[in-house]
Amino acid sequence: MLIQFSVENFMPFKNKVVLSLEPSKDKEHPENIINIGDYSAVKTIAIYGANASGKTSLFRAMTKAVNLIRNSNVIQVNQPLNFVPFEFDSNSRKKPSKFEFIFVAGDNNRYVYGFSADQFNIYEEYLYLYKSQRPTLIFERSEINNYTFKSQKSALEPLVRFNTSNKLFLATATNWNTECTKVPYEWLASYVDTFTEANSLMNMAIESYKGAKQADYLAFTEHLLKQADINISKVHIKVKTTKLEPQFGAVAPQLMINGQPVQQVIPYQEVIEVSTDHVIHDGDKTKVYKLNMNDESLGTNQLFLMGPFLKDAFENGKTVVIDEIDKSLHTFIVKYLIKLFCDKEINKGGAQLIFTTHDTSLLSLNTFRRDQIYFTEKNNENGISDLYSLDEFPVRKTENIEKGYLLGRYGAIPYIKGEAL
Repeated sequence: MLIQFSVENFMPFKNKVVLSLEPSKDKEHPENIINIGDYSAVKTIAIYGANASGKTSLFRAMTKAVNLIRNSNVIQVNQPLNFVPFEFDSNSRKKPSKFEFIFVAGDNNRYVYGFSADQFNIYEEYLYLYKSQRPTLIFERSEINNYTFKSQKSALEPLVRFNTSNKLFLATATNWNTECTKVPYEWLASYVDTFTEANSLMNMAIESYKGAKQADYLAFTEHLLKQADINISKVHIKVKTTKLEPQFGAVAPQLMINGQPVQQVIPYQEVIEVSTDHVIHDGDKTKVYKLNMNDESLGTNQLFLMGPFLKDAFENGKTVVIDEIDKSLHTFIVKYLIKLFCDKEINKGGAQLIFTTHDTSLLSLNTFRRDQIYFTEKNNENGISDLYSLDEFPVRKTENIEKGYLLGRYGAIPYIKGEAL
């Protein structure tokens, strides 16, 4: 369960911004809150803002941090990390970007993990465990290679020699089977899924549908499509392997052997065919017609691709982060997806959904608590983006949030200059 994410000096975020999922004292919508032991978090967060205000950059920050955690063990010595600091300030360009996660992991304990990094080095890194109100330091790293340990010193200190300046010690220690880092590492690496590009969603969804759980994923997606009032009774997936002649073999990504690139030739081509069944009633007759998924609407394709990730999230309690969730989807379907996360019978694992949208019809205190609505706004004079919650405004329970937002009461809207064309 994610409680908080913060980022500083990354892309348009020069100053530290905090996305908090910890509930405020607001008593509204208790069904929108997850409780794990002594800790609580909201199930969904909606983020609004003008174009280029920082919504996608916030998700890129989370994606960048999570991917570094996942891939740290395979990073080569001196391999660049490619973090992008705030570019519109000469001092910020020289400073590292900072990231921090506060979360409840699989052992139901609260952890705080953070690090700072630039193009080449990890400068700071720390991990704290909360088993009471006071934190227990597991490790702390400063000035790239200075480490501090407390109770786990005997297990962790010998592993410092296996770490490098561009690798996260959390990943290195876990790779050496250290118990005190294993649980928080697994949560960070496996329980946060971010989707900022449609192509990555497509590739990952197809891999899920091809796997051993294909029947379960298809059954869930078919139910999802039916509930969304899309006339599809069945989805079929066929994987065909076509053998290629040697001269037409597909060239695989380069491998490195003894420091030299080697190209492999793949002698086959894999083709994925996805089709749908539509039951059509013509008088007393009922016929089933098939369509290729490419001939379905963009919204249907979007729900098809989201199916495996929603199912995994509901079963395992993942945090799902989706940029522009309303892309190609009707408002009612987006509302339906939001309600799925609030339904305890469906969302049995305590999954969370964080999304950006421009659909203002979702802005309602009948759906969200005030602490579930966030805004991003960029100061065009200095290029700095900010992130803040509706909970920071004196909003009445009966207030029309959509109207107030469109009138500019909360900021985060574009101000169009000049006359309309």
